Amino acid sequence: MPRIARYTTGARIENHFLDLLELIYKAYYAKLENKSEKIVEAISKNDIIKYLLQIAFENKFVKEKEYLELSQKLQEVGKILGGWKKGIDIKIKTPVK
Repeated sequence: MPRIARYTTGARIENHFLDLLELIYKAYYAKLENKSEKIVEAISKNDIIKYLLQIAFENKFVKEKEYLELSQKLQEVGKILGGWKKGIDIKIKTPVK
């Protein structure tokens, strides 16, 4: 990544990634009724990272190979978060016996 992009787009991506990790941590330890909300925030943060990465690629700050690898990993994270949210929503709707 060029130096100028490292301190703008690159820094934003890095900060959002750290925020994503923090949200996942908070969701993991949240009470059941609050987990879904935290996971939705994490999904949103993941989407923002994907968008910023796309901008970096379009401006040629990131090579195609790196972009494809990172996009694939972010896609996997999104699927995991979506599955986690779906599981939590089912637990919340299902009465405990």
